[in-house]
Amino acid sequence: MTGPRLRGVAWMALPLILAACASTGDGTRDIPRDAGKNLVGEACTLTETAPTGAARRGFTIQCGSWQQPSARLSEVESASDPAALLSGGAWRGEIDTRMACAKAQPAHFADGLSGAMAQCRLLNGGFPTVIAAMASDDGRLILADGIPAALPVIERSALAAFGRTALGVQAADSQAIELIRQSTGRPLTGAGTLDVYYAAMSKAQYEDTIQDFAASEDSYRAAMLAQAEALGADDPGGADPLMHVALEMSNQGRFDDAGPLFDEAQRLATANPNPASLPRLLSYRAIDAANRNKLDLALSYAEQATEQRRKLARELGGVPGGGGGDLLVFAGASASSVAVDIAQSLHTEAALRLRLGDLAGAADKADEALAMAAGSRATPPWWRPQFLETRATIASAAGNPASAIAIQGEAVSLWARILPQSTPEGLARLGLGRLLFAGGAEDQAIDSYRQGLSILKARNAEIRPRDLIGFLDVASTLAARRPDQADGLRIEMFEAMQLMRSGVTSRTVSLATARLAAGDQAVGGVIRAQQENERRRYALVAELNRALAAPSDLRDTAKITRLRQDLDTVEREGRGLDETLQAASSGYRQLLATPVGAAELQGLLKPGEAVAAFASSENATYGFLVAADRLRVWRIDIGDQGLGDVVVSLRRGVLPAAGASGRFPVDLAQQLYAALFGPIADDLAGIDRLVTTANGPLASIPFGILVVSPGTAPAGDYRGIDWMVRHQALSAAPSVRAFADLRKVPTAAAGTSALIGFGDYRPPQDIGSLFASLPAGCQRDRKVLGSLGALPATAGEVRRVAQLVGAGADSLLLGPAFTKEAVLAKPLSDYRILYFATHAVLASEIRCFSEPALLATPGAGSGIDSALLRLSDILNLKLDADLVVLSACNTAGTDGKSGGEALSGLARAFFYAGARRLVVSHWQVPDDSTAALMLGVFDRHGPGVGGAEALRQAQLAMIDGRTGGIGASWSHPFYWAGFTAIGDGTGVKVP
Repeated sequence: MTGPRLRGVAWMALPLILAACASTGDGTRDIPRDAGKNLVGEACTLTETAPTGAARRGFTIQCGSWQQPSARLSEVESASDPAALLSGGAWRGEIDTRMACAKAQPAHFADGLSGAMAQCRLLNGGFPTVIAAMASDDGRLILADGIPAALPVIERSALAAFGRTALGVQAADSQAIELIRQSTGRPLTGAGTLDVYYAAMSKAQYEDTIQDFAASEDSYRAAMLAQAEALGADDPGGADPLMHVALEMSNQGRFDDAGPLFDEAQRLATANPNPASLPRLLSYRAIDAANRNKLDLALSYAEQATEQRRKLARELGGVPGGGGGDLLVFAGASASSVAVDIAQSLHTEAALRLRLGDLAGAADKADEALAMAAGSRATPPWWRPQFLETRATIASAAGNPASAIAIQGEAVSLWARILPQSTPEGLARLGLGRLLFAGGAEDQAIDSYRQGLSILKARNAEIRPRDLIGFLDVASTLAARRPDQADGLRIEMFEAMQLMRSGVTSRTVSLATARLAAGDQAVGGVIRAQQENERRRYALVAELNRALAAPSDLRDTAKITRLRQDLDTVEREGRGLDETLQAASSGYRQLLATPVGAAELQGLLKPGEAVAAFASSENATYGFLVAADRLRVWRIDIGDQGLGDVVVSLRRGVLPAAGASGRFPVDLAQQLYAALFGPIADDLAGIDRLVTTANGPLASIPFGILVVSPGTAPAGDYRGIDWMVRHQALSAAPSVRAFADLRKVPTAAAGTSALIGFGDYRPPQDIGSLFASLPAGCQRDRKVLGSLGALPATAGEVRRVAQLVGAGADSLLLGPAFTKEAVLAKPLSDYRILYFATHAVLASEIRCFSEPALLATPGAGSGIDSALLRLSDILNLKLDADLVVLSACNTAGTDGKSGGEALSGLARAFFYAGARRLVVSHWQVPDDSTAALMLGVFDRHGPGVGGAEALRQAQLAMIDGRTGGIGASWSHPFYWAGFTAIGDGTGVKVP
């Protein structure tokens, strides 16, 4: 049973609204007036607004570029002591929904104003604020709240409201201001910093809603950096953006990266003054555990979150929400906000109970979540369709197909209204297709799938395998039932398969987008226009939703029509920008992995050549074979878990144990070959060059170690084994699109120099100095990086390769000369071959970083960044290379499953930077056998340096003992199988 998508249903962290109040005494209202500068030099204005509650007049202060108020003021008449007004009553009750405040103290303000003041922290964001009560001689009071930097503007505004001075008159710093300056311990935060933080949080939430998780992660990181600048890196207020970063990592499948961040966020959330912080963290941990398929743990987290939120709701009782009770205004702690929090927890519980088979419990929780969400206008509008999708899946699992289809149809309609033509709408239409097919409506089902896939393709959306596998199953079933439609359905399946995008791929795309925006003036302009187009689209959708929410008899139909027309225009502009960007940068198109049609791909293939693509999901895998004259599709009844277990076993059989090569499980390698390629054995008969692409665990092994027919290896002699590499020259590609585009580029680089080589990595003698710049929570990074020793033998390897291609010693950067700074300083586009003989580390191994990297010798006294040539650095390289070699790298990771995705990310980055083909190692191969293998790969009399056939011939020579009279000693796959050709499989001639 396939459960609903569980992901971050995160709050829209909109800016602090210091919602205002009313008259500057001149009869005007809503007209900003110059109010001078705040304590950080930002220009401020004062605007009279409508009073609230018992206030006579109200005002807002805006400073800098921030469109939200930096402070608000209410003029009231009261006989109460100012300190008492700050300690209780309706005004303070509303403050408590947004801030946590210390005890009020007497204070003296500008021009002799007496009163009281308390220092506070925003619950949403943790930023410092102040609340103040200032009294005039005639019994009038000004109640104010705002950021500390706005205090002199608050004072001037109060004096003007009392009629004691003109608004623009500057006064000397008061005792209250001196107190603020002395008590913070950090530079004061201006409105600009809050603007950056809340804008980034809002942008991240939108990106999460449309399921652009990589972009959302980047936006949350931007918010986290802005907050850390104001509060410090270890402030409890940092829990919120940190838990969101962790959640987006989990949503991308980067679980090893996310785990330590969740732990750190939990430590901070425990000390956070916002009582909603810790239960929110628990709810996100529930989603993370569900993403990792640890359902019992996920349910435990979700139940804890629900219980803590119910307890908080009981404690708050009837405390009203700030800003008119609208949760989106302040995201603080009130009865209304916590009620919506509870709805989110209940929805998570419902989805988990469904996946655990508790249908009755799932239905109860889902219905309660829907009821609570419907009962509050604070509910984000995109929650209801998400909740409905879960309820539809529950109904389907309970055997109520008609009800499931109706509920899912309502969810689709809501998405089409709330976020039309968005990723959520596309995915919801896929879900509707699945339910329609289960209900017997086959034609409607395939139409719904097609509509959803069309939307997702247009949005360049990240589609997880589990979201797509239903379409492949439906299309496969229909192809078997309807022979006249089979060819067309298989073509659709092949193109749909290419829409799958891993979290690593999305991260690489996100980094490349940032690189383009910053470094290429023409393309960067298009990207910035894209981003502005997306913001306009979101604003129009939000305004349209508000217009449609009005009662039917009060709706402004003319406005609704205009908004829909504007939205259509923005959509067309967006599609044009997408096309312009992809046309401007072929490397960017490769990264996006836009689908290639089967006919287009067939036109690029040569006789005897084929592409085999594998798409694995939780429960099944699909294989696709494209040759010049045929397209084959087949289903394999084994999913990621089963494949992962086999991959781990094969890798354990390859790598040495206790100093000696282990016994390779030939039978298991043959079983995996039979599962993957058995259904197309006849089609492979005439294929001698095979390009493969795969996601998930299959990306972590070289296909050459698969075994075609049963056999044994007596006494460790593997010369008689029928390895797959005996039958085809094998190469890998990050995606079908990458293969197609690489096949179209010019075959030879224009560089004038043959080779530049990097190797002989040397760690610093003082490891501690290298790690000095790492945060305290990066202990695992210290251990991993500290364990990577020197690679002195790679110097000889690089020198021998340089001799083979006619490169001199001046083209080698070895040992202390192999630094990141030196790599980045070299004119790399002058070299036809780049050779890196060094360690590689994965993001899952160095958890404080979000990218894989190659290791360079760090400079003396330099920090850790000087040792890491990261994926983002590689994206910034300017290459024109026939070949890039990554030797001595262990790109498969500690679990043997995730490294292929990291390898794919590195390969995409090098192709994007300008490489045509790569040769990479999946594990560190012994020095002697590496040198022998490279001698064959770089044989200028062979079939082409760096190509699949050159690698195959070199590997067969080692397997069969034809390399230097070695006999059977190198026939074990540890010595020969680690290297893979990546690209279109062709090689290049070396003069």
